[in-house]
Amino acid sequence: MSKVSKRIDLAYFYTPGTSLQVDWEYGTKCALPLPLKHTAFAIECLLNQTEAEWILFWDYNLGEPDIELIEQLSNKPVDAWHCGLKLGLGDTPDILNYMHPTWMYNKDAGIETEHTSFRLSLNACLVRVEAIKKTGIFSAAYQSAEMAGIAWGYSILKQGGVIRYHPGFIKDQLLAKVSVPARDEWVFARQFFPKKWQWWTLFNKGHFFKNYRIWRSTRGVSAVSQKTVVHNALKEGVLKNRPTVSVLVPTLDRYPYLVNELEQLSQQTVLPYEVLITDQTDKQNREQIDFSKYPGLSIKYFPQDEKGQCVAWNKLLEEATGEYVLFLGDDADGITPDFIEKLLLSRERFDSDMVASNVIELGIKYKEINPYYYLSDSFPITLIKRSMLLKSGFMDMFFNRNIRADHDLAMRCHANGAMMIFDSCATIYHHRAPAGGLRAHNARVVTSYMAKNSVSKFLNPTSSEIYIANKYYNPLQKTNYIKIKYFNQLVVNGSIIRKTMRFAAFIFKAPGLYKTYKANEKAANKALAQK
Repeated sequence: MSKVSKRIDLAYFYTPGTSLQVDWEYGTKCALPLPLKHTAFAIECLLNQTEAEWILFWDYNLGEPDIELIEQLSNKPVDAWHCGLKLGLGDTPDILNYMHPTWMYNKDAGIETEHTSFRLSLNACLVRVEAIKKTGIFSAAYQSAEMAGIAWGYSILKQGGVIRYHPGFIKDQLLAKVSVPARDEWVFARQFFPKKWQWWTLFNKGHFFKNYRIWRSTRGVSAVSQKTVVHNALKEGVLKNRPTVSVLVPTLDRYPYLVNELEQLSQQTVLPYEVLITDQTDKQNREQIDFSKYPGLSIKYFPQDEKGQCVAWNKLLEEATGEYVLFLGDDADGITPDFIEKLLLSRERFDSDMVASNVIELGIKYKEINPYYYLSDSFPITLIKRSMLLKSGFMDMFFNRNIRADHDLAMRCHANGAMMIFDSCATIYHHRAPAGGLRAHNARVVTSYMAKNSVSKFLNPTSSEIYIANKYYNPLQKTNYIKIKYFNQLVVNGSIIRKTMRFAAFIFKAPGLYKTYKANEKAANKALAQK
């Protein structure tokens, strides 16, 4: 057998006749009995005595594990590797399609692509012992090992563990989609979603009374903590390598913000390789900025007469020559001197393709920051490997004057296997600028924050949001996304009187909102048909 550089324990599913045949020289071997409560107990016993860094969970019905691959994976900064999609766990659980239908990680990449997926199979996975001890093992409340593995993977991801699907874990093995018991779906709901979403699903999933009885039978299941606890994000260590970073700053009629940004960028401990600026301000209003005030910055300026965010971003992406690009925009503030260095340290720590920063909207009160990393499912002010952008493509021009261009780009990066880390301690402030940006195109006129603090302002699903739902998700997921979007319109901060007024205003405006929605849907469908 090949040698491995780390101690790895083996936890294998026992079947008669295999126990004496298993040869494992890299650590302790432990047979896992069924049912699941016995499996969980055996794992707990192994955890209490192990000195290994990893545990390999394996079913020998899949053949022998690939030791060379196990060695490679154990040397990467990932907490859990698995092959769940090849073992039939894709698109499971169905209940997630009602509670979080268009969440990025509810959509898996291709089955032959290594990527972030929580759909872990207990039959073929490699999990770091430290991550198990911090996040816990799967719940024995599940009837099926398949659903127990999926829930475990979901818990690892939600608690800040880095979890990846690897197609090479097993060779030439592709099982039919697994069907999990309905009770297991409701155990999952109990563990990870609050009561209001459980009730929402009961009323929308169909077969209400049947599902209600099953749901009631799971009332003893406890919620699982989803607080991130695995990787502390406080700055530590020194950069081993300093890849070049191109900072992208499209601007439109926001010169005071732009000048402020350039001043803060010039004070970085790791200076940008280049700062690229497009300026779409009307010619008669353009100002000459004295770039000589920032001698430490290599600034390239591109005036643009054509307006639109994707025109601006794509021009900068075409001109960028750094190994990484930082999508900054023109209205960031509070850029600490070590901001770029912090993002690079996080990139280096996880060997990630993208590092998303913690964007704090000025004027909004936030909870205290929990200083831990987690896998990002959004694309705020983000550092990203330029080679990943060349693989996934630049900004889709459909979003040129509408919201969610960054979300669409993130979905394409995810589909190409990008590892996306969110750094909670790389904080940066964002101005809610009254002019410029997408507001120049009557987009983002009403934000979620505004809607939840107003009796009369409502958010319709935009054509770009419908476009994303149609492009990446199935009809059920799209329908539930639209339902949730409208359901959220009934929520407003304040007293019961404000809530009642909000509901009355929604009813009054419903015909107009529906008419606008149909127009947006038509525009989205037309754009997709032209792709």
